[in-house]
Amino acid sequence: MSVPAPSSSLREFVDKLLLLDRSLQQPGPGPGEHGFIEKLLITVDAAPVLLSYVDSAGRYRFANQAYERWFGEKREHILGRSIPELLGEAAYENVRADVQTVLSGQRVHFERVVPYRMGGSRMVRADYVPHVLPDGRVAGFVGMVEDITELRQGEEAARMASALRESEDRLRLALSSAELGIWELEPLSGERSWDARCHELFGLPPREGRISQASFLACLHPEDRPRVEAAMRAACDPRGDGRYQTECRTVDAKGRVVRWISSHGQAYFDAQRRPVRCIGTVRDITVSRRAHLRVERLYAVSSALSQALLPEEVAQGVVREGAAALEALSASLVLVSADGTAFELTAAHGFPEGVLDERWRRFPLDTPVMYREAVRTGRPVLYGTLEAFLQDYPQQVGSPALLGRAFAALPLRVHGHVLGAFGFSFEHEREFSSEDLQFMESLGQQCAVAIERARLYAAERRARAEAEQLRDRLAAQSALLETVLQQLPVSVVIAEPGGRLVRGNAAVETIWGHPFVPASSIPEYAAYRGYHPDGRPYAPEEWPLARSLLHGETVVREPVSVVFPDGSRRQVDLSSTLVRDAEGRTVAGVVVSTDVTQHHALQEALRREADVREKLLGIVSHDLRNPLQAISTVSHLLLSSAEPLSLPQRKWVTRIRTSVHRMDRLIRDLLDFVRIRQGGTLPIQRQPVRLEEVGRTTVDELQAAHPQRQLLLEARGDTRGEWDPERLVQLVGNLLSNALSHGADTAPIRVRVEGEGAQVVLEVANQGNPIPPELLPRIFEPFTRASEGGNSLKGVGLGLFIVHEIVAAHGGHIDVSSSAGAGTVFRVRLPRVPTA
Repeated sequence: MSVPAPSSSLREFVDKLLLLDRSLQQPGPGPGEHGFIEKLLITVDAAPVLLSYVDSAGRYRFANQAYERWFGEKREHILGRSIPELLGEAAYENVRADVQTVLSGQRVHFERVVPYRMGGSRMVRADYVPHVLPDGRVAGFVGMVEDITELRQGEEAARMASALRESEDRLRLALSSAELGIWELEPLSGERSWDARCHELFGLPPREGRISQASFLACLHPEDRPRVEAAMRAACDPRGDGRYQTECRTVDAKGRVVRWISSHGQAYFDAQRRPVRCIGTVRDITVSRRAHLRVERLYAVSSALSQALLPEEVAQGVVREGAAALEALSASLVLVSADGTAFELTAAHGFPEGVLDERWRRFPLDTPVMYREAVRTGRPVLYGTLEAFLQDYPQQVGSPALLGRAFAALPLRVHGHVLGAFGFSFEHEREFSSEDLQFMESLGQQCAVAIERARLYAAERRARAEAEQLRDRLAAQSALLETVLQQLPVSVVIAEPGGRLVRGNAAVETIWGHPFVPASSIPEYAAYRGYHPDGRPYAPEEWPLARSLLHGETVVREPVSVVFPDGSRRQVDLSSTLVRDAEGRTVAGVVVSTDVTQHHALQEALRREADVREKLLGIVSHDLRNPLQAISTVSHLLLSSAEPLSLPQRKWVTRIRTSVHRMDRLIRDLLDFVRIRQGGTLPIQRQPVRLEEVGRTTVDELQAAHPQRQLLLEARGDTRGEWDPERLVQLVGNLLSNALSHGADTAPIRVRVEGEGAQVVLEVANQGNPIPPELLPRIFEPFTRASEGGNSLKGVGLGLFIVHEIVAAHGGHIDVSSSAGAGTVFRVRLPRVPTA
């Protein structure tokens, strides 16, 4: 007689086994997707039921000892065979539909008589449990078959229970090794049963009894509670597959996040599809989850910063994304100023409006703040508590900018250079782990690179804008230069350093008689025809531009004769030089051609006119001396006549003699001027002379001619020297005549002669209107007059010119000073003997 043996413990074991597999595996195919199940099934190898694992192709991957007893074959002959091959076609047709159902992902339970290939027909109770991978694929199924026709209660039941207990012990050991917690939920009451590991993961001390729904939810982060409840409702929905999977955060009594956990479970239903039970596992995924979140946050920061181009945009993105990545209450960023003396607040996030006033916009580099230490040391500065922070920065007590209970400052470094610092505050006290520090340093490095990139981009934009402005200005200047170049009345030709002629302006055709002719090298300059003053034609390498390019020579106004196609000639002056850059390298050669044909013709006309004028002056001056000599002789005879003249007659004769003397000096000056223009210098006849005597003779003569004026002579020292006495009389006479003409009538004219070592000094001084400053540089040029007054004593402007030439002929020097207070002083320095 066969009595059905209980199999609920075995089915529960298989459920836990599959749940464990789903908890430990990751989505995605792999070569060992059912190998873990096969290994765990070994723990129930001695179970008194048929227990097997069949893959999705319908082939046996595991079979326990019972298969050997049922079918009389070794297991190694069973594994790898298909279901029809082992059971027989009749038995397979009996269970074909059930196999297809379980491989579609649904559980199968049936009791029926199955005709086996070996062993005859048996009444069996079977459970097929699908092995569903995390990605939804069915890798196979676990089959449990009980022979309820031969099952005996008693020792068989006890033996099976013992085996199951042993298997559950092994399962608990496996769960413990995997650090998984086991939980069970009653869907109707919402109460949970937790093992010790579950209590630990949810932050509760181990205790007996069930956990209420409210206690369970209190352990979860408020943001995660709705999602967890929704997942459980979906698992208990009769229309679903009963699977439960979620991730959430656990919190402590202060609401601080303790850890991340991952939970997997399976809901079971009765015949009416009412949820009666839900079991599952819990695993701590804090490390992997935080690593994943940090990667996501770094990626978010990178994404945000990649879209910011300007330094201001990057700074705002840095503090916003940095605060989010570190879950900080506030964030701020300061950069070291360009002069390295101050911090500049570039961006802030999370601070109340108006807290960061002008004092924080720019503050000295030595201000006692965390930024200073981060920049100074180049390392993060961390304070896990407010008390520790205020111990180092007591001046921050009560500051409205002090937010939170924990603080951190990160240096922003690029290529070893510290740009500034990144500051954070956190709402709760915290301990900064090595992972936190590593993450913050990665964040700081990423932000520093973004800021440096933005700076470089801004600098590149400024450089591009400046380049565009320079390009526009250059284009405008080039256009202006081109306009000026084309309008110039002189010919301009530009050549490259190698000699290639690259351009010429419009005046080339006007001056050279043909348009600009490009040339690739100096030998091709033969296209330009020109002649030296002696008539020789220019060879290409003789042109001034060629000499500048070949030898660096600078040519100024070299005369060239150019023959036009019609045979006419033009006189052209050529000037050439090299153009060099800032480093002194030759970048071009330039030659300028100026048409001086009319200038030469004018010079020739002026030369002929001057020659005629000078010859005329010489002839006239020479011919005038004869009648003047006759007048002088007659006047002398009249004054020395035996018959005395009346007083008016004597006065008239004296005036005639004075005029004759003056005219004689003028004629002599004119003759000397012609002689100088024709011969270069005045001829002199040196002999021993006392300059004091020459001066006194001349003063007495002019005093007699001008009795109404006062002429004073002062002599000191040795005044002897070798000079031409006639020329010295002419020199002193011209200086005195100039003083008489331009000096004040009421002031005396002073003559001073003084010997000074190897030279003798002669000074003639008078009071009166000073010589205009603009006239002083050219006072000794011919035909120059000091004023335009109407004094009859003024000459034609040759007196001072003749004085200068007499002094130069004696190797001396003359200068003049003139002012309203000191008067006008002519000072002559004559060497006593001729200089070598």
